[in-house]
Amino acid sequence: MITIYAGTSADEIGQLAALTIDELKRAASDMTVEEVDRARAQMKAGLLMGLEGASARAERLARQVAIWGRVIPLEETVAKIDAVDLARVRDFAGTLITGAGTALALYGPAKAAPRLDRLRERLAA
Repeated sequence: MITIYAGTSADEIGQLAALTIDELKRAASDMTVEEVDRARAQMKAGLLMGLEGASARAERLARQVAIWGRVIPLEETVAKIDAVDLARVRDFAGTLITGAGTALALYGPAKAAPRLDRLRERLAA
């Protein structure tokens, strides 16, 4: 499962949705090694920065126990992040395009938002 959070003004929702879908499709075809390296570095930095606060650490540990039934050592998480390579990113992006279920949740003034069926069509095109 993948969750994408994004924010914009009400009049730019359609443009943001289109750009997000186009980037998912691009990831399946021409994502670069440099982009994967940057994403890996960002994930590890966010993980380590999240360990600075006691409540964030507690939430992380509780989430791991709830989902996995155990606390996952930081080294294991970092190793899994490091194991992601360009081919795996492209393969995963391809599965998102070809077979993943999609959902959309909007908060705020969203009358100008494209319909979910239109977004699915764009993803499949």
